Amino acid sequence: MGPAGIGNITSTIGAGLGGVRQAGEAGAAAEQPGAGGFAQLLADLGKQSQQADGALNDLSTNGGADLHDVVLSTQMESLSFDLAVQIRNRLVDAYSEIFRMQV
Repeated sequence: MGPAGIGNITSTIGAGLGGVRQAGEAGAAAEQPGAGGFAQLLADLGKQSQQADGALNDLSTNGGADLHDVVLSTQMESLSFDLAVQIRNRLVDAYSEIFRMQV
């Protein structure tokens, strides 16, 4: 996987950051359940997990998967999961901070 793989990583990270920006925005889209934001980020995380599992299965069953692609997809899954956990932690911290505010 050459320069095209790097472009794929860049677009994936950009898409994940777009989800982060949407998660932080308040508005009508954030009020609708499943209308993007953190829910979309979790959906993308599920897709990446399935892709990594499929690549790992192809490698283990000698389905023609390249070791480099398998390692890359599992690392992308790991980074995406870490991003989702960090966003969740920030949201929980923000909620608890708002909860502690005196009215």
